[in-house]
Amino acid sequence: MTKRIKRSDIRGTLRVVSASVAIVISASITSFSQSPTPSPSNVSEDNYAVTASTEIGGRWVDVNGNENKFRSDLNYRNGFRVFDSSILIENQRKGSRNFDSALFIASGWGADPGGMFRTNVEKTGLYRLDANLRRVGFFNNLNNHAIGETKINYHNYDTRRNFGDFDLTLLPENQKIRFRIGASYNLSSGTFTYSSHQSEVFPIEASSGSKAWDFRLGADGRLLGFNLSGTYGYRSFSDRTKYLLLRPDEGDRISTTDIDRMERTNPIDGRTHFGSFSLQRTFAERFDITAKVLHSWTTNEFRWNEFIEYRTPVANRDEYTISGDSSRPQTRADLGTTWRITDKFRVSNTFSYDGFNLAGGNLYAQLVFRTSVLTRNSNFTVTRYRRYTNTFEGDYQFNDRVGVNLGYRYTHRDVTLQWIGLNLATLAPLSGSPSNENAENSTNTVIAGTRIKPTKNWAIYADVEKGKADNVFTRAGNADFTNFRIRSRMRFNKVASSISFISKDNEIPAEGVNGPDPRYITDTKSRTFSASVDWFPIDQLNLSGGYNYVHLTSEAFIRLPIAGVMTEGLSQYFVRDNYFFVDATVKPHKRLTLFGSYRWNKDTGHGDRVLPALTSPLIIGSYPIDFKTPEVRASVRLNKYIDWNIGYQHYDYKEDPPQQTIYSLASQNYSAHMPYMSVRIYLGKGAADR
Repeated sequence: MTKRIKRSDIRGTLRVVSASVAIVISASITSFSQSPTPSPSNVSEDNYAVTASTEIGGRWVDVNGNENKFRSDLNYRNGFRVFDSSILIENQRKGSRNFDSALFIASGWGADPGGMFRTNVEKTGLYRLDANLRRVGFFNNLNNHAIGETKINYHNYDTRRNFGDFDLTLLPENQKIRFRIGASYNLSSGTFTYSSHQSEVFPIEASSGSKAWDFRLGADGRLLGFNLSGTYGYRSFSDRTKYLLLRPDEGDRISTTDIDRMERTNPIDGRTHFGSFSLQRTFAERFDITAKVLHSWTTNEFRWNEFIEYRTPVANRDEYTISGDSSRPQTRADLGTTWRITDKFRVSNTFSYDGFNLAGGNLYAQLVFRTSVLTRNSNFTVTRYRRYTNTFEGDYQFNDRVGVNLGYRYTHRDVTLQWIGLNLATLAPLSGSPSNENAENSTNTVIAGTRIKPTKNWAIYADVEKGKADNVFTRAGNADFTNFRIRSRMRFNKVASSISFISKDNEIPAEGVNGPDPRYITDTKSRTFSASVDWFPIDQLNLSGGYNYVHLTSEAFIRLPIAGVMTEGLSQYFVRDNYFFVDATVKPHKRLTLFGSYRWNKDTGHGDRVLPALTSPLIIGSYPIDFKTPEVRASVRLNKYIDWNIGYQHYDYKEDPPQQTIYSLASQNYSAHMPYMSVRIYLGKGAADR
């Protein structure tokens, strides 16, 4: 899809924003010239001191190419925008008034895809209130994902999410006892499309609607030398997403099935009670103990109602009804101890337990009108999960420049699954019912690391982990992994640099009924190199740059149908990602600040490897892209209270899609021009001293 913003729209927005900026500047200059602002030293003790800065302006977006891809990546829009703005109010007369300080911060409202508002209000010794509100607009519409026969993406989203947290602490500075009250909300709404498979694949329109509310009560204190903390909370969740196909559709024409209409609702209601308790104490500055226990109990009820009407001369429709509920009590406990045996040698041990029981049942009913067949079943399952982890480490510091650590981690998992299925028409057990399975698994890992300081301003960190990881996925064995990392940080005079290298090897065998199957192994190897340099020779100049390279190869031995025959094959995925950036801030004059940056992300993917034919047992995948983002910005200090900012940002995105594909897809390349302008106004305490 190609769309250009009309010049008339840009000019109209430009006029509105420019007029608003002019009015603000004129009013500010007039007010300052007519009535001089008192300096902070003249503020009365009965007044509050106010420090504020706000930046408002506009952005203009001109997209050439695939606008859906641009919105999926960035989702910037044309129009008014609130930049980073803040207000700090401080009470100049301690011991009076309702608060001592209040901070308000806002950013991103208007034409940004996300906005935030944060406030912190406190009265020393009495309370502290923290609130954080956020808004996110999510858009996703790609032409290389979930593509149907009509070359339309069956899975795309245009949703809004609003969420926030409120926390009140009473007696915040009291070490013996303080209380906490909190609440959170998470609301999601919008439209998206989905796909339903009924012999064919059909595009389904859907509207999302989910809500979640959290409430928390807690207290922290100190008793008998122990630092104690406890919290109780309650969470309520509901989902009312609806799926509709209101017009006839022939699907992807795999067969001859057509749908006239379809309706599906899946209402879900859930509740969670949760609590946590922790304690910590250090004995004689030698032995430290930390313990924490979390317990939650989640219950939910759900229904699934689906109606499908097919396009045939006679009555031909299906109806599905499923109702059920489940409960999930879970307990997580951690116990950590650290013993400083000498000033140079210490040992630590951390034991973790995680266990839950998941029990649920449902009633299933399917009515097929074309065959007059009614199927009614009931299912009940119980899952019992227990996992134990223990990590032991020793740390020895030879001197101020050299230290080493060595450790060992052990995990054990025990899972039991029970299932009972019943045909409600005949009261006979379903095929395979009852079923009772049990599996145990253990892993071992060695940990080592070192810290070296060759000079006062140079530090090197290195660590390695090797062993087996407990894999939570079904039909997958333990991951045999080796992780290595080394970092170097240096700072000399006015230059700071950082270099790091990370290596990860991960091999996961498929798990069959007789154990791991060496014929089907997923082998992933990644290497990441990063380097950055900051140079600030004088106060008026700051330069920084860096480079990051990711080299990843993944191979999975698979089975796939070729000409109707299951054939053993190999799936490969390649990442060869290069990322480079450079930033410069220059201040040639006390009233002028210039900023420039350039970012370049290039992934060559599978390179010059020839893509195999669709009938080949070899699959090669990658996502080669070339993404450049230059930006320039100038900030002019008009007077002590106002800065004028103007800038330009450019996005240039290109991708090299695989040459061999089932469908000929439209290009997703785009370029976007984003000029912007704003004014920042400084008011209150310290504004005249900038």
